[in-house]
Amino acid sequence: MVAILKCVGDEKSLLDSNERFYGKLGEEWAWKPVRHRENWGRDRGSGLTLIIADDEIIKLGWTSRRGWEGASGQKLEVSRIESVVPPVPYARVTRRLAPRFVAHLTDEGRLGAGTGRALVEALTQERSDLGGVIARIEGVADKYPIGDSPAAQVMALQRDASIVAVRMAGMDVSDFARWDRPTDRLAIEDVPPTFVGRTQGDRQLEERLIQHDGETMLGWLTQKTHHTSWRAFSGFGQRLLVANANNDTAEHTLGVDLIYYSVSRGSMILVQYKKLDAKNNGSFYPDSDSNLADEIRRMQKLDEHVTANRSPDDDFRLEPSPCWMKLCQDQAYIPQTADMIPGMYFSLAHFQQLREDPRLRGPQGAVRFAYDNVPSYLDNTMFARLVETGLVGTSGTATEFVHRQVVESFNGNKALVLAALFGENLPQSRRNTEKRDLQRRG
Repeated sequence: MVAILKCVGDEKSLLDSNERFYGKLGEEWAWKPVRHRENWGRDRGSGLTLIIADDEIIKLGWTSRRGWEGASGQKLEVSRIESVVPPVPYARVTRRLAPRFVAHLTDEGRLGAGTGRALVEALTQERSDLGGVIARIEGVADKYPIGDSPAAQVMALQRDASIVAVRMAGMDVSDFARWDRPTDRLAIEDVPPTFVGRTQGDRQLEERLIQHDGETMLGWLTQKTHHTSWRAFSGFGQRLLVANANNDTAEHTLGVDLIYYSVSRGSMILVQYKKLDAKNNGSFYPDSDSNLADEIRRMQKLDEHVTANRSPDDDFRLEPSPCWMKLCQDQAYIPQTADMIPGMYFSLAHFQQLREDPRLRGPQGAVRFAYDNVPSYLDNTMFARLVETGLVGTSGTATEFVHRQVVESFNGNKALVLAALFGENLPQSRRNTEKRDLQRRG
């Protein structure tokens, strides 16, 4: 699909403002306009979009449909937005089209397949430098189908946990944009392949970044399983180890845990993944999850331990509990990009409180978590940013406590992502300055 979106009102100013703000932080963002439904067809196709203001192509992005608004409105989500500098006059592009394609152009909305391809080709003829921009944006469509494969589902969640770990460290996630897709169908009786093991990386560089503490943490994993892969990242005077470990077959793997440990802060985060069931209108029913009670008990024990060992001298936290849950959308594909799975993050206390909230109860009394009834949650960007700035997570947590949680994850038949951050804990202002410098150089 190729589409056209024309800015109305102050939308151009909004886009420029978001680009400046989020660009400085190095964070993803999306534009969510509403347009007339009849211009966007009936299916949920996504595709490249030309964003036009004042008869000029000012930006390119990737547009997906996101439900209806009122009687005739279509909600859209435009992500991966990149500026066209300098803007390209739209008329100069359309003059390159054959008359049969011009006849099928629309003022706004999705174009027919042939007309869309012709328009993109005309744009790259007018501005050859935009070919790379278009390739980056369309890379989101290069997907690995998950289907009903439990092993692929585990790999998809492990991929997401690995990416969020890098984002929580405030480091560049672009290295995860390309990975080697399995050539054969993943069997349920196989141990799922680790996601990190299929990403590109310089092993010699990684070896130099791993020191004694990192080797110790890798040792915890290899004691339990040989299905371990890891990558190392560096930035802001810090080193990040991200390891994936799978210790059981897909049919016996009961989910994915992410354990994130900042050594310099003594701060640990545990994220347990749960999927919103697409067959149940994108909902999660906690009372129907046979594993949830044991997982809640584990998290409550963690919270009790942390509370009992807190000190008045510990760093301030908005949420000092280590335990979080991510309810994420069911994925049909794994993309060849660093995009994360959309989802809702809850601290354990927030999750438990919502289970008692009458707004989440259906006509039959069942508790249901879904986007349409949960009053508040953290999204990917908000959660990662709070962890990066040290405003959530434990304080003064010792390494042996983290080791105990690694063992608990394995004993719970979980696929595991372990991320450990070593090095200097820079003040937030310095980290922001370095991010802006990287943006300018990049």
